[in-house]
Amino acid sequence: MGESQSHPKDRRYERWRWQVFAITWLAYAGFYLTRLSFSVAKIEMGKDSGTGLGLSNEWMGWIDGAYLTAYAVGQFFWGICGDRHGTRKVILASMLCSVVAALAMGASSMPILLMALLGIQGLCQAGGWAPLTKNVSYFFSQRERGTVMGLWCTNYALGGFVASVYAGYFGDLWGWRYAFYVPAATLLVIWLLFIWLQRNKPEDAGLPPIEEYHGEGEAVLLTDEMPAEEREGSWKVILEVCTNPMVLLLAAVYFFIKPARYAILFWAPKYLNERLGTNMLESGAISGLFQLAGPISVLAGGVLSDKLFGSKRNPVSIICLFLLAGALFVLDTLPKTG
Repeated sequence: MGESQSHPKDRRYERWRWQVFAITWLAYAGFYLTRLSFSVAKIEMGKDSGTGLGLSNEWMGWIDGAYLTAYAVGQFFWGICGDRHGTRKVILASMLCSVVAALAMGASSMPILLMALLGIQGLCQAGGWAPLTKNVSYFFSQRERGTVMGLWCTNYALGGFVASVYAGYFGDLWGWRYAFYVPAATLLVIWLLFIWLQRNKPEDAGLPPIEEYHGEGEAVLLTDEMPAEEREGSWKVILEVCTNPMVLLLAAVYFFIKPARYAILFWAPKYLNERLGTNMLESGAISGLFQLAGPISVLAGGVLSDKLFGSKRNPVSIICLFLLAGALFVLDTLPKTG
């Protein structure tokens, strides 16, 4: 349909659109508050003296492994739940459980209990991405979704940077346990705001669907064999997606990127502390630059793929993967300077 058939701009509709954008952006950024607490707290938790727990690097690696395993399982599970039950229930449940798990980790001293709690944290953290991106898609139509999602995806970079500095500051100020306590309390405030400001769909606020508002056809995933009643959340749709060759290829590529990303994300603060002697705040702030540089690369990659590669995205991705491999290879040989 053309623009002339769309609804005129409605102030109430626009307010709800950007209100949902803002609260979902804040919610995903907020998840990083409890996600990165352990990576910063490792600096003190690994010490034998004072309030440290004497955790070895091996134990910390096993604890991280529990998180990542649960996170992988949760991504699949929560995505299905988001389709079937809506974003609101999934996010509120996973965010609240994340708060409780972080508070419990701050109060714990047993390695095996820390492993179990970070596994629970991983399961909770997986409830963020898929349901929230789906939530945004209900309020922004297909023709604007690329730009909107580009802006929305700055949440992980800014959220990760703030979370690292935040945990480091309170960990330095009051001890490593507060690197868990204060971020968890802050996420609880975001949880309350989410209850107040979020809605699953425009219809939940008494508004028409976004496609009707913008005069566009409804975007659905259908095949010739798939009846309309199986459009969303059915096992047949899930099987269609999971057996799509391009989905499988991208999943495999992303699988091998994740170890490099989380090696930096989870171990950079402790690595910097050992190499440079930085405290928790300094280590958190410097390691946070890894996240903060993300939006710059996303923007540059988009422009380069359009201007140099005729809107083909894979060449930029391949170049970046080679650059990443080179950066990781030389990282440990850099001089120990401030």
